[in-house]
Order: sequence, then C-alpha cells, then structure tokens
Amino acid sequence: MRLYRDKEQAEVEYTIGPIPVDDGLGKEVITRLTANMVTNSTFYTDSNGRDFLKRVRNYRDDWKLQVTQPVSGNYYPVNLGIYVADGKYELSVLVDHAVGASSIQDGQIEIMLHRSILHDDGKGVGEPLDEVVCVDQQCNGLMARAIYYINVNKKGRGAHWRRTHGQQAYSPFLVAFTREDESSWKSYNVAKSSLIEANYSLPDNVAIITLQNLDDGTTLLRLAHLFQAGEDNIQ
Repeated sequence: MRLYRDKEQAEVEYTIGPIPVDDGLGKEVITRLTANMVTNSTFYTDSNGRDFLKRVRNYRDDWKLQVTQPVSGNYYPVNLGIYVADGKYELSVLVDHAVGASSIQDGQIEIMLHRSILHDDGKGVGEPLDEVVCVDQQCNGLMARAIYYINVNKKGRGAHWRRTHGQQAYSPFLVAFTREDESSWKSYNVAKSSLIEANYSLPDNVAIITLQNLDDGTTLLRLAHLFQAGEDNIQ
C-alpha cells in the first residue's frame, strides 16, 4: 500500500499467483474492505466506465429474484469502480482493469482479484477458468498484478474524485522518445500561433479522448463529458 503526500487516495498494488491447485480444488482470491457503514443492501458499480448504476443486493427491478447464489448472484462487472454510501460518507474503490465486484454485506466492498477454477461452472463459458502460460513446454498458472485505489469522501463529494482520478488511471500519460534533430522537431511541434490562452486548462468534467492529424490535413478532436447528469456541481 502506498500513501502520497499530495494524493487523497490510498494505492494498493498486488501480485498474486500462480494459484496452487495441486489439491484438485479451484480457488478464488478476493480483497474485502469493511467499514462501519449502514448501506441498506445498496451499492453502485459503473456501466462500461460511464454511468454508475444502483445495485440492490438480492433484488432485480424487472422480476422477483429467487436467491440461490447469494455471492455470485450479486457480483457485477466493474471497469472503473464501485462504491457504497451511507448518510455521511462514501467509500470508493477504483480499478485499473476489468474485475468482478460486489457488496455482500452492508459496509463492505469485495473485489475478485484472481481465480483458477478446475471445472466449468455451467454458466456459458464452456471451459474451466484455468489459464496457463507456457515457456519451453513448461506451463504454470497465470500471475495477476494490478493496482486499485481506495478513498473515503463526504457524501456527495466522491463523484469528483471517482471521475477525475478514474480518467487518470484509465488513460495515463504515455512517455515516448524518438530520434530527431532539433530544427526538424521545432518546425513540426512548436506552435506558431494559438487561439487558446497559454495557461488554459480544460474543466475537470471534460477529457480529451482523441487528438489526431488526419491524412486530408484536418484534425480530429473528440471530447468526453466525464460526469453523469447531476453527479457533480461543475458547470
């Protein structure tokens, strides 16, 4: 775990695997965060990194759910994050890749980090979830290495962090290098003029998705509004 002086979140990096299955038993590795919060069976997960959707444990909007799998039946795909909230605070977790997550008990967040299952679960995959990597005909189970981020905010203030830091985690700056003489670089990369003030910055709720020079001499600029309706008071 890492805590940075200029960051509000905790950063947890993990390395797991290969998962031992010599005993013939498949295993799932999770992390579970528990807070003293009354969340009324409710939690929120993102939908493909965009809107956060309300989830109610052991409940479905459009049919009467018969609970036969209280754990797997409450797991949801998470691409950006998951959070729980009570009347005062929000506990949020952001991830750097797609995972499964849930809140099996009030005040808890549970995330699947790695698994190795030796038998098909009959849910449509059609094969065991037991991937291996082979080098020189020697095969071993996969290792999982990733980072997740934890933060606690007062109620109503967590969305700003989830969106802004989520964008940084999902699309970090890429540092690249090339060989080029100085005069050629300046001719292509030093702006001759600009209609934008030198100290201008995009608002926190807007992100650049694409900035690309096209073959016909035009430039493609795509912007995204990061927040869903009513999620934050940024204008």
